[in-house]
Amino acid sequence: CWPLCPQELAVAKQQQEDLLEDKKKELADKEKERDDLVNAKAELREVIARIDKQSREMFTETFEKVRENFQKLFPDLFGGGKANLVLTEEEDVLEAGVEIVASPPGKQLRSISLLSGGEQTMTAVALLFSLYQVKPSPFCVLDELDAPLDDANIERYVKKLKEFLAYSQFIVITHSKRTIS
Repeated sequence: CWPLCPQELAVAKQQQEDLLEDKKKELADKEKERDDLVNAKAELREVIARIDKQSREMFTETFEKVRENFQKLFPDLFGGGKANLVLTEEEDVLEAGVEIVASPPGKQLRSISLLSGGEQTMTAVALLFSLYQVKPSPFCVLDELDAPLDDANIERYVKKLKEFLAYSQFIVITHSKRTIS
């Protein structure tokens, strides 16, 4: 038989058919794997979109509550004036920064970076307590927070701190006799 006998051709043909079946099965398995991955990717995108939406809603809701509290607490701590929290980017709240704009009594509305050290500290206290009103923490450590404050501001700070003792415990580290008393 040249080059192959009929028996040998039949065996070769069967081997080729078996190989073809194996390749078809392998292709079907790969297509199923691909379909599973495509479906998993779509599901993952849906979950991410849902989480992003929920995160945006939660952030916006919390931001508005903190902003409202801050606008009330700031004049209370300063004995007047006004303040606001402003998102630096309106398109995506999750990517936005938060700018603190404050106007102590008798001063123009301006960025916190332009305030004195004591004014910055009191503004930070107003923001901290604004956050506490939304989500209190069981305890808080305040390390020399009163250091840049004058006597009048220390009195207002201590008064506000005492009000918040109902929400949380405070560990206050200070050298100020007014704060200690």
